[in-house]
Amino acid sequence: MFTWKPIYREIADKLPQFESKNSELVQLMTKLHQRGLKVSSVSDEFPKGTKVPLDEIDPFSFLAIFNRGVTDENRIAILDALKVEWNLLSELPTDFNGIPLVNSQNSWFMPYKYKRTAEHVGTLWRFYNHVLSISNSNALDAGLFDECKALNRVGSASLTMGMFWCRPELWIAVDKKNRAIAATKGIDFKIKTGADYLRWLGLVKEKFPIATVDFSYQAHLEYIATDPGEDEDENDLGEETEERNYWLLAPGQGAMQWDMWYENSIGGIGWNEMGNLDEYDSKKAIADYMPQLSPDSGPAHVAQMLWEFSRVMKQGDIVFAKLGLHKVCGWGIVASGYTYDENKEPFHNLRKIEWKDATEISMPTGIQLPLKALTRITGKQQYLQPMADAYKHVPGLPPVGGEVRENGGVTGGDRSAGTPYGLSDAMADLFMPEEKVKQCVELLRHKKNLILQGAPGTGKTFVAKRLAYLLMERKDNSRVQMVQFHQSLTYEDFVQGYKPSTDGKFKLENGTFHKFVSAAISKSDVPFVFIIDEINRGNLSKVFGELMMLIESDKRTSDFAIPLSYTTDPGTTFYVPPNVHIIGTMNTADRSLSMVDYALRRRFAFVELESCFQSPVFAGKLMAAGASAELVAQIRQRMSALNQSIVNDESNLGKGYQIGHSFFVPSNDQVADEQWMKQIMMFEIKPLIEEYYCDDPAGRQAAMQTILG
Repeated sequence: MFTWKPIYREIADKLPQFESKNSELVQLMTKLHQRGLKVSSVSDEFPKGTKVPLDEIDPFSFLAIFNRGVTDENRIAILDALKVEWNLLSELPTDFNGIPLVNSQNSWFMPYKYKRTAEHVGTLWRFYNHVLSISNSNALDAGLFDECKALNRVGSASLTMGMFWCRPELWIAVDKKNRAIAATKGIDFKIKTGADYLRWLGLVKEKFPIATVDFSYQAHLEYIATDPGEDEDENDLGEETEERNYWLLAPGQGAMQWDMWYENSIGGIGWNEMGNLDEYDSKKAIADYMPQLSPDSGPAHVAQMLWEFSRVMKQGDIVFAKLGLHKVCGWGIVASGYTYDENKEPFHNLRKIEWKDATEISMPTGIQLPLKALTRITGKQQYLQPMADAYKHVPGLPPVGGEVRENGGVTGGDRSAGTPYGLSDAMADLFMPEEKVKQCVELLRHKKNLILQGAPGTGKTFVAKRLAYLLMERKDNSRVQMVQFHQSLTYEDFVQGYKPSTDGKFKLENGTFHKFVSAAISKSDVPFVFIIDEINRGNLSKVFGELMMLIESDKRTSDFAIPLSYTTDPGTTFYVPPNVHIIGTMNTADRSLSMVDYALRRRFAFVELESCFQSPVFAGKLMAAGASAELVAQIRQRMSALNQSIVNDESNLGKGYQIGHSFFVPSNDQVADEQWMKQIMMFEIKPLIEEYYCDDPAGRQAAMQTILG
C-alpha cells in the first residue's frame, strides 16, 4: 500500500530547481508527449483559438501529468521516464491508492495564455515552495493560499490536491470524495479561504484519527461503494469555474417524456416526494431525508443528482437528452433556474430548456452512457466528441472529426500494458503446427467466437490462453478472464440476476460476463478475450439467454443493444462489443455431456486439437526436464500405439477419445525420468483406460499391455 509515496516525494523535492528554468519543464513535457506518453496538453492559446507552443508551467500542473484520469500503466510509464531523466533513486510504484486525480481533459492549474495574468505561474511557484518548506499544517500561509485560490482555474479542490501530491503526510484534498466522507461526521461547509481549509482539515483530523493517506484511500472506497458511477477516479476542475457545463439527462424511463419535453421546452427530474429542493441547504440534508421516503434509492447517489439539478446546473449550460445507455434524443440549452411545480406531471422538479435539435443518434460502438438520470459530462471527451460530430452547432463543441473510428470504436485503449507477445513466443510453448496457430487467431479475430475441442490432455486451456495473447499481441491478463462452466451455473451467475444483500433484501447484480463486457467497452480499441473452460458442461441455452444473439459477429454494435431479462427500464440495454472475443474449450471424451446446442454451434468456429506426441517442441520440453532420447521415444511409441487402437475402436471410442500429450509435460520442478513416466502411466493413464473400456475386458487388457509393457 502507498508504494507511490517515495517517488512522489523525490519528484516534489526536485521541482524547485526548475522555478527559474521553467522552460526546461515544458521541454521535458514536450519530449514525453513526442514519445507517445499520455501527458497533459503542451499547446497553449494566444490569442483565443490560435494555438501556440506552451512556454511556461506551474509545479502543480506538472505534477498533474501523472495524476490524471489515465491508466495506471500510463502513469507508471511517465514516472519511469522521469526516473531516467532525473536519475531518481526511488522504485516505481505498484499502486496509486488514495491519490485524488484531476480530469484528464481538464488538468491545468492555469487558463490559456490569453486569459492568464503575468503573475499566475509565479504565484503558484511561491505557494509550492512554501508548502515544501513547512512541516506542520498550522504553519500554512493562509493569505498565500487565498492568493492562489483567486487565480483563474484554481479552486480549493485543485489547490489542496496539489498540496497532497507533494506532501501527503500533511494535507488532505477537499475533492468530492473526501468532502463526502467528512460530511458523514458533520464537517460540511464551503472552503472559500485558507482559514476555512485549515478549520476543515483540523476537524477532519480530529474526527478521523488516521493517517491522511489512509483517510484519502478510505474516502475513495466509501465513495465507490455508495455511488459507483462513471469516471469516479477523476475530479473535474471545471466544477469550480463559471464555464459552461454539459449534462446528460434522462426524460424518464425509455425517454417516455421526450416528446412532451421537446414540445414544451422543459426538462425535469424525479423524486417528487422530496418536495421543493430549494428547501434543502446541502446534499447531506437531501441524503438524510431520502431514506425516510425511499430507502432503496441510494441516498448519496440521488442527493448528488438532485443537488446538481437544482443548484449546479445554470442558464447557458448544454443538456443532452439520453435514451438508455446507447442513444441520445437531442440537445438543448438551459433557459431558466430551478423551479418546483407540484401540478406538473410526472416530474415536479423542472427547468426551462430550449431544445435545439431532436435528431436521435446512436453512440459509437464502445461508448456506453452512464446509467444515472443526470450526469455532468463536462470535460468527458468520450461522450462529448461523438456528440460534437453528430450535432454540428452545439456551443463550445466544434466537430472534431477523426477521433471516432470508422468501426464505431474510439481511441483510448492501452496497448502498452503487459509484455509483447508474438508468434515466436507462442511457438516456443505450443506443440501445434504454426499454420494451425495462425488459423486459430484469424478465426478468433473475424468470427469472434472459437471453440477448441479435443480429447483429454490435448492442452485446450493452455492453448486458449496463448491464442488470447497472440490476438492481443501482448501477455496482458488484465484483458483475459477465464471461467469454468458446470451444471449448476445459471444465467444469474453469468449475465445478471438478483442476489441476496447484507440487509436481507435482494439486489440486482451483474454477472461475470456482464462485468467483463463493461470493462471491454471502456477500452474499445484493444481486444479482450473471455475463456470458457468446459463450455459444454453448462446448460448453454439457459446460461447464455439473450447472448445467443448478441455474441454473433454481425450483431456486435450498440444498434443491437436490448434490455436484459431482469431489466425494468426498457432504456437500459446491453450489447457485446466487437473487441470481446470468446474462446470455449470442450472435452470430446466426456460421455456425460450433451451435444452443444445447434443454435450456439452456429455462433462459433470449431477447431480440433490433437495429440502432439511427435512435435519437436514436445520432445524439447521433456529433454529440458532431463528425459533421455530413449525415454522420449518410448513415450511416443507407447502413446501412439494406444491412440491408434482407440481410433480403430469406432464402435465404442474413436478419434475423440485419444489421450493427449499434456499428461507428459513435466512441471518446473519435475525430473522426467523413467520412474516419472511409470507413475503417469499407472496413476493417470491407467484409470482413464479403465473408464474407457469398462465394458470391454479384452480391450482393457490390450491397452494396459501397450502402456505398461
